[in-house]
Amino acid sequence: MTERPSAPPPPNRRRAPPPAAPSARSASARGSKPEPARGSKPEPARGSKPELPAPAPKNERVRASAPPHESPPPPATSVSVRPPRPSASDGGSPGAPRAARPIARHLRALQLLAGAAVVLVASTAVAWGARRYIVSSPRFAVRTVLVDGVQRRTAEQVASSGGIEVGKNIFTLDLELAGASISADPWIERATVTRKLPSTVHVSVVEREAQALVAIDGELYLATRDGELFKALAEDDPVDLPIVTGITGEQVARDRPGVVIAVRRLLDVVEDMARAGVARRYPIQELHVERDGTVVVTIGKEGIALHLGQPPYRDKVGQASRVLTELAQRKANASVIFLDNDAHPERVVVRMK
Repeated sequence: MTERPSAPPPPNRRRAPPPAAPSARSASARGSKPEPARGSKPEPARGSKPELPAPAPKNERVRASAPPHESPPPPATSVSVRPPRPSASDGGSPGAPRAARPIARHLRALQLLAGAAVVLVASTAVAWGARRYIVSSPRFAVRTVLVDGVQRRTAEQVASSGGIEVGKNIFTLDLELAGASISADPWIERATVTRKLPSTVHVSVVEREAQALVAIDGELYLATRDGELFKALAEDDPVDLPIVTGITGEQVARDRPGVVIAVRRLLDVVEDMARAGVARRYPIQELHVERDGTVVVTIGKEGIALHLGQPPYRDKVGQASRVLTELAQRKANASVIFLDNDAHPERVVVRMK
């Protein structure tokens, strides 16, 4: 018997694939022949007609069946590739173009500068308005001036010398300048000016105190306890003070600190004599400095001269007090007492009248 060739499929139709052959395990279980190798055509059974494929229905698509024991194809995926993001060390923000980074930095800098300028202008305006108020408000006009520590000068004189006026704005007063102007008075050693809001000015004054008159080239000058020569003797100045002689203008010009020390030592002698009781019985008339630096003190109405020699003088003043007491007991009148033997300080020589 001969095979008829299969008719060709009609146009626009897909040919269905041949049915899948049974597996070898099932074929062997049924006692049939094993499945032929893939790609080979099955042999038709003897005495049977070959099977023809059934024609596909018209206008119907037939999907090809997947062969057994094969995994389905992977799903279609789409992959998008993005450019790498710039890191923070590149100097720009992530995702920003490189060309835009300098512009962004400049814009931020300009914003900061503009904000600082606005704050500065506002602060200046506020400060100017506050200053205008405090220097023009009658609330801060000076109404009270308190001055303490003055004896030689009145409160009005002190305030006037410092430029302190009632009615003047308290904040326009220069405190340091006012204190310096008040201290320019020779009787005033220092002055401190403070303000107490809203309308009070306080002036604290420390005056100099004259302890001696110093004769220099025919002129008399007042000296403090520290030996400072602070002013020439004026009409209203005190004159009942010990007089220091023997100092020349040349010495002052050449060695003013040395002159100050010499005057201070003489005032130490005055203090020692007051402590020993000598000044009460024999008031000090003159303290003279010799050319060699030795000291002669003239005391009492009798004009007794005490030659003290070189310092220190405290022990010599004590010895002079004992000698004067003994002379008073004897009712003797001495003209000179020598206490300048530094080699034998216990020896005292008295010259009688």
